[in-house]
Amino acid sequence: MTKQAPVFFSVVIPVYGSEPILRKLYQRLIAVMEGMEKPFEIIFVEDSGPDGAWPVLRDLAKSDKRVRAIQLMSNSGQGAATYCGFSHASGQFVITMDDDLQHPPEEIPAMWDAIRSQESVDVIMGVPRKKQHNFIRRLGSRFIHRVNCIFLSKDPNLQFTSFRIIRRPLVQGMLELKTLYPALGPMINSVTHRIGNIIVEHAPRQEGRSGYSMGKIMKQTMGNFIGYSMLPLRLLAIFGAVGIVTSLLLATILLVRYFLGDTTVPGWTSLALLLVILSGFNFFAFAVLGEYVIRILQRSNHTPQYIIREVVGARRLSKEANDAA
Repeated sequence: MTKQAPVFFSVVIPVYGSEPILRKLYQRLIAVMEGMEKPFEIIFVEDSGPDGAWPVLRDLAKSDKRVRAIQLMSNSGQGAATYCGFSHASGQFVITMDDDLQHPPEEIPAMWDAIRSQESVDVIMGVPRKKQHNFIRRLGSRFIHRVNCIFLSKDPNLQFTSFRIIRRPLVQGMLELKTLYPALGPMINSVTHRIGNIIVEHAPRQEGRSGYSMGKIMKQTMGNFIGYSMLPLRLLAIFGAVGIVTSLLLATILLVRYFLGDTTVPGWTSLALLLVILSGFNFFAFAVLGEYVIRILQRSNHTPQYIIREVVGARRLSKEANDAA
């Protein structure tokens, strides 16, 4: 049996709604990776998009043995699609990037130089010199960054981006987490703190529009701090304790006023405001607790992170796999 050449770089790209620019992305990426003179593979994960991206990816995988195309059964999200690519990647270094060419492939050699010059760093993330996203996306990114700093104890000077080069041991550690809703930034932060940033160019979007709405950004933020932090439960416990103490003090004051004969009928406004505030807090608390319960049920029911519909392209082996063979 002929052994395959070991893969040094694996490029993982989640794909959604980017049919018009996939061939251009492929051509630019191939030119860059061939110039790095290391064996590589490119893994496209098509996340059940609304366009004709899959036939394009299938043709690329059939015409180039270095390309592997995976189609998911339903839309699972960028995190799950990238996580799926991780499970199929075999390179010693795994590169992740977006499919819209806002992450220029020509920046990959600079990221490679950065990580190989820092043996103590497990991942390098490319931070845009100037973001070319729309206003809502930029606002959402800043909001997620603030939330991550608070709930995940993240260094505020560190930026999470989807343009990364990751060492193999870190990828293996992330795959061991088996989380139901993969969010790559918080996952990396939970496995290692050896994270570095470098400044890279960020190109304007060439085709279509961003799939990130404010609703999706809020959903991602909620998933980040519920899925990777116990702080929400601790905050609820603190709020509950403060509420109990406040209620006891208020009850004491009311009893004193009652026995002193200082009780009056007016006070409906204060009572109504108090009920509204307490009801709002209760609903928020139930929502957070409900999210935890739902995730526990899904894990116990073995709900999959994603379901693969079709795979085109032969899987290449890592150096370890070749050695074992």
